Amino acid sequence: MPTRIVTQYSKQFKIEAVKKVLLRRYGTSITSVAHSLDIKVSTLHGWIKAMKRKDLIEDAPTSGGSIEKSPYQWSAKKRFDSILEASKILQKEDLAEYCRKKGIFPHHLEKWKAEFIESFGKGRSDDLIETKKLKNELKNLSFELQRKEKALAETAALLVLKKKATNLWGCEGDVLKWTPKSRQ
Repeated sequence: MPTRIVTQYSKQFKIEAVKKVLLRRYGTSITSVAHSLDIKVSTLHGWIKAMKRKDLIEDAPTSGGSIEKSPYQWSAKKRFDSILEASKILQKEDLAEYCRKKGIFPHHLEKWKAEFIESFGKGRSDDLIETKKLKNELKNLSFELQRKEKALAETAALLVLKKKATNLWGCEGDVLKWTPKSRQ
């Protein structure tokens, strides 16, 4: 059985290889970077994953972008800042290089931009619809309250009149006696 030679690479070499992948020009594949460094593509992918897990980051400079977090874990402010920075870039090659430095893809920027626009527009229209519903509900409730207040006032007036009628004429149930109390 032939023996395999296992090559040990230094941490600095691994970091530089990952940097080369992240900073590669538009159209350059990871495979071509791996061939230029004379390493296997799977090894290079493993180093990239290790960098994302922070296994290789101890000696790495942190200015390389968002290696620490995946783009899905970024805060809204960081996403918005990335959209603003990317909007200043006109060339596709420059945009691809910017995205590689940040560890994102151009479709992330497009998706985030659409989400921000949708949430802003949707929020305003939702607020207007909610305000309109609340105004209608307030109007209906105040109308119902006025109706109930009138009914309560009418009931109170009828009770007062019934009491007065009972005192004056002496009522038995709903039938009134026509004789005054003094003649009984």
